Amino acid sequence: MESKQLDPVEFYKNLEKYWNKRIHSSTNCPTFTRAFGKSFENHLDQVEIQQKVINNWLTQFNLSKKDDFAELANRKVDGEDKLDDLEEKLYTVNVVLKNNYSELKKLNKSLSEMLCGMENEVKDLKVHKIKSLKNELEELKRLFED
Repeated sequence: MESKQLDPVEFYKNLEKYWNKRIHSSTNCPTFTRAFGKSFENHLDQVEIQQKVINNWLTQFNLSKKDDFAELANRKVDGEDKLDDLEEKLYTVNVVLKNNYSELKKLNKSLSEMLCGMENEVKDLKVHKIKSLKNELEELKRLFED
């Protein structure tokens, strides 16, 4: 004798097929579709009525509505976006300022070196001019003495 035991997976697949056929045969008709549509419309009407009642109560008690919270949330998000933009701009400005500061330090050092060199040149020119003036004076003295 052979026992007829089905594989559990096969059993559940067959069970699923059976119920799918039953559900499909029950719901795949115009009567069900009209009844479901009518029920759904009634549900939506009830939801609208409840929303109106809730909004009236909220208005009477001067409480915030869903739309108020949504608007507030949007404003918060916009504010955060603006804050992020400002933070990014501030960072960029800070980086540029640091670069400018380092360039300014280099320029200041270079100008200090140039000033030092020019001061040395001026001293040399003064010394040279004084020597040349002394030489000219000496020549003039010799000319007058002769």
